[in-house]
Amino acid sequence: MPQFNIQNNNSIEENYNLGLLPQRNQINSWYLETSSRSNLLQFNLSSENRRILNKTQNFSFQKIKLSDFQYDLNVQKQIFGWIKKLDWDFPTSSVKQIFTNHIFNYVYIWKTNDGQIAAYAICYFSNEISHIAYVFYNPEFSHDNLPIRLVLQVIIDSHDIGLKYCYLGRFSENNGFYKRNMPGFEYFKDNHWQIL
Repeated sequence: MPQFNIQNNNSIEENYNLGLLPQRNQINSWYLETSSRSNLLQFNLSSENRRILNKTQNFSFQKIKLSDFQYDLNVQKQIFGWIKKLDWDFPTSSVKQIFTNHIFNYVYIWKTNDGQIAAYAICYFSNEISHIAYVFYNPEFSHDNLPIRLVLQVIIDSHDIGLKYCYLGRFSENNGFYKRNMPGFEYFKDNHWQIL
């Protein structure tokens, strides 16, 4: 059972290292649940990772600062429509919070070959770590390779700029189990990081 509303004076990086994850509705609150990360010192793309990259070459992406991203009513409607079709429990107020008033500072915007927006990935980047925190994507790609590519790309980019870890969020057999195939995968359990 996760522990919620953990507030402390740790740095953001220290909280992630302790296995904590940021709550989506409160900027200074964290919770403890089985979290996961990619140890970028152990970075090595597997054949499965390469397959995902090859299968998603028809998408392009742009990484921009969230402060430069225009979160407006059209974006909100688009994401809400996706959430509704995917049957996710994610209120519009929470979407607005993570885009406009949280620790997250970058967004990846993914597009199809014809220029249609296919997905957004909300991230936190510091000089040492990154966290791919939330992804929103067009439901027509839900059984495609794109959702996995969203995560894999942030890991690759984090490695390329010399970060130590890329945090991947929750991990269990029911939530994010695909993450076990990411480079340098580790998960936090029994108060320490371990490998599968």
